[in-house]
Amino acid sequence: MMPDNRSPGELENFIEKLIPPNDHVWKMACRFIDAIPERERKFPQHKRTKAQVRAWLATRTRPRHMGEAIGKGDLTVTEPIAASLAAWLLKLFSV
Repeated sequence: MMPDNRSPGELENFIEKLIPPNDHVWKMACRFIDAIPERERKFPQHKRTKAQVRAWLATRTRPRHMGEAIGKGDLTVTEPIAASLAAWLLKLFSV
C-alpha cells in the first residue's frame, strides 16, 4: 500500500529510500547486519532491511523512531518517492 500501491515491502523499505545516498553510516549498518551469520540471526531474511534501518537509526544523536528521524533531518524528504507519499496523504485526508 505505501507509498505507491505497487512496491512490495514494509515501511522500512520506504525509509531506506530516504536515507541520504552519501551516508557512510548507512553502508556500515548494512555491512554490520549482513555480517551476522545466518545461524545467529534472530530475524528472517525477509526482515533484513528492517534490521538495517533499525541499526542505522541506533546511530543517530538520539536514537529515535523513523518519524522522528524525518523531523530531525536525518532522512531526506525531497526525493520523488516522499513527494508521492505526501500527495497521496493529502488526497486521502483532504476534506
